[in-house]
Amino acid sequence: MKRWLVFLLLAATALLAAPVTTHARLPYQTTYFDSNLSYWFGIQAIYKPEGAFGDNFDEPVDLHIGTDDNVYVADKGNDKIYVMANDGNVIRSIGDEEGAGALSSPEGVFVAPNGEVYVADSGNQRIAVFDAEGKFNREYKKPDTTVMAQEQFVPIKLVVDRRGVMYVGLNASYQGLVRINQEGKFMGYFGANKAQQTLLNWLKKLILNKEQLAKEVPSLPKPIVNISLDKDGFIYTSTGGNFGVGAIRKLNAGGVDAFKNKTFQHSHGIKDVAIDKNGFLYNIDLDFGRANIFDRNGLPLFAFGFTDVNTQQYGVFGFPTSIGVDSKFNIWVSDSRTKTVHKFKRTEFGHDVMNALVLYGEGKYEQSKPYWERVFARNEMFNSIYQGLGKVYLEEKNNEKALEFMKEAYDTKGYSKAFWEIRLVWLQNHFFGLLLGIAAFVVLVKYFPWAVRKTLERRPLPKSFDRHLADVRNFFHVMIHPYDGFYRLKEARVAPWLVIALLVVVVSVKIAAIYLTGFLINPIDVSQVDLFNALLWFVLPWITWIIANYLVCSIKDGEGKFREVIQGSTYALAPFVVFSIPLMILSNVMTLEESVLFNSLSSVMYIWMAAMFIVMTQVIHNFDFLESLKNIVITVFTIGTIWLFGFIVFGLTYNLYDFFHQLYNEVIFYR
Repeated sequence: MKRWLVFLLLAATALLAAPVTTHARLPYQTTYFDSNLSYWFGIQAIYKPEGAFGDNFDEPVDLHIGTDDNVYVADKGNDKIYVMANDGNVIRSIGDEEGAGALSSPEGVFVAPNGEVYVADSGNQRIAVFDAEGKFNREYKKPDTTVMAQEQFVPIKLVVDRRGVMYVGLNASYQGLVRINQEGKFMGYFGANKAQQTLLNWLKKLILNKEQLAKEVPSLPKPIVNISLDKDGFIYTSTGGNFGVGAIRKLNAGGVDAFKNKTFQHSHGIKDVAIDKNGFLYNIDLDFGRANIFDRNGLPLFAFGFTDVNTQQYGVFGFPTSIGVDSKFNIWVSDSRTKTVHKFKRTEFGHDVMNALVLYGEGKYEQSKPYWERVFARNEMFNSIYQGLGKVYLEEKNNEKALEFMKEAYDTKGYSKAFWEIRLVWLQNHFFGLLLGIAAFVVLVKYFPWAVRKTLERRPLPKSFDRHLADVRNFFHVMIHPYDGFYRLKEARVAPWLVIALLVVVVSVKIAAIYLTGFLINPIDVSQVDLFNALLWFVLPWITWIIANYLVCSIKDGEGKFREVIQGSTYALAPFVVFSIPLMILSNVMTLEESVLFNSLSSVMYIWMAAMFIVMTQVIHNFDFLESLKNIVITVFTIGTIWLFGFIVFGLTYNLYDFFHQLYNEVIFYR
């Protein structure tokens, strides 16, 4: 027995001491933006932290990736420019201890293709230029021009174009970038942001006189916080605030913004933007605390990273100040709080996704297929896969498969192209059958009423049904002859069960329209439809219309009774019943280009219904036409009032319920 106990103890000890496989969890979540649903979802990591470098850094505030993939870091605290190799090791520093080459609080750095290093030397109020070996070469002071006579020359960021023209951002300057040529001459301002015009400012200009306006704080454009340059010569400016509107501007040589003041998500506190060799944008945002990736058109793709001032961990920012991307797509982020430069390496999954997106964006769908398939194997919830593979299948003429994937991606344009091909093939194979079907339908429409009449003549229904049949016929008659139809309705007393039956038909048609309308017109996942909510917003306006119309018209000496308003409002829905079924059929056989027909018929239906309600109000309450219009406007206003009152009552009732519910819980807890 003792042997067995010793054996078991040794086995347990060996099991506990044996090494196990562990996985380090990233300190942040990567998310992707689903443009169809306008929502961010979690996804596998696109980038993983590779390390944080720079043991001697004091306050890194800017960085630039050279053509040799070396990382140039402007360290404001150490008055140096550090040059890091791509593995993170510092290989040299730029900036003399004294003399003309000594730097003071440098805040910006740019490396020209010839290796010259331009430094925004803020403390010395100059631009210092060093050669590729780090030897001081020359400097540029404030240009001698009357235009800048009242402005302080404190450069904080800069880029240099192919011609050697410098674009310099000055501290807190709202006039844009300063252009300076290689001779140090002022060439003008460039790319200033537009001042935000608010309604309050407009009212002030309208009301106040010149003396009063002079005392107001002027509305000035926001200053540019950073500058970047891509391989094609476009200049990108970063501007914080205004909820991302114009946060990134892509300026050509004439200063025209190719993004047209576009709103960038997660860019309210933008600090910098970088562009990779494929044209994708990467920004770092202080408010959101993450790095964001955008496509060439500025549409958001991915976001990752995390900001926490209480911990130091790979991948966790403290106070990110700048971002850069090297030729291997590694992302570098300078961080003045942790006094390091973070390096993020693209994952295998990230490579596949980004390569697929690049090839997809260039129209090389067939070449993108292997990448999409690998991504699909890892994550079938990523919406862009379906759009990408849908395009591939469309190119391969596999239209049924393309249709399936386009529907999953909610890509109506791609779905329409695939559907057009499928419909063409079907028409080619079933043309004569279709003609026979149309002919049979025409015959049915023409002779079915005749057959029903003949049948009723031979076997007439009981006399008690005559009145109800007349009421049913009037439901359709009122569409063509609304005045005559509503006069007949006013004189008749429609049975309540028939009114309810007609309303059931209307609601049934509405339910059918929700579930059976074609994907191109109604691009939703029908399994996710909240039917109760959809019907509530269909029925509730109709009910409140009846109440408001009766109350308003009664006060305005209308002659209609409540029963007559219900009957008339039910019969006014006839165009919805008659038009909806053909529209449903049409929506399932047409392409996106032909949807104008559907939209036109829908507009006709709603205009027809509006006309029916106007005539109904006029006839039931015995108003003239203008009086009817006036009372309908008041009715609509009353509907809004009823809804507002209902929301207030609902809110107060819910609060009262919540109060007693919490009180009950407390009593139960302390009992």
